[in-house]
Amino acid sequence: MYFSVEQRNGDDSGEHSDASAQHALEGLRAELDTVDATLLEAVRQRLEVCLRIGELKRREHIAMMQPGRIHIVHERARQYADSHSLSPEFFDSLYDLLIAETCRLEDLVINAELTDESTRPTPTDEGTRPTPTDEGTRHNGTHHHSGNHHVRHSSLPSANVES
Repeated sequence: MYFSVEQRNGDDSGEHSDASAQHALEGLRAELDTVDATLLEAVRQRLEVCLRIGELKRREHIAMMQPGRIHIVHERARQYADSHSLSPEFFDSLYDLLIAETCRLEDLVINAELTDESTRPTPTDEGTRPTPTDEGTRHNGTHHHSGNHHVRHSSLPSANVES
């Protein structure tokens, strides 16, 4: 069942949904759309850097999993949340997703013997990646982890291997 805005807000009179309030709401939504566009671009840039890190790890035979780095990234996010009176749990969840996507992308890069930009995975390639709670190391195409927890991400890259 669908309700009008007035019904959802418990106000049938429409007094509070005058043109001024609607205009203010539209302005705030436009502002939010701008922030969202900036956020999406920042995530895309982050994933691009992670692809370059994956290429370096493949070239130099560096283990994909870097648990110390994951801890640093999470701790920095928690400190940011605390200093801005935001939810540390939210930032943990957000970085779990980002790290899972990073891992997925790095796996694609490390497992592929590709250096050509035209065949390199992109942040939109699909795949499966262990969650950030899985422990493991990865080197020369092998990945060992203690759990069978996998997260499927449809269009964003994965990130469990915080560079």
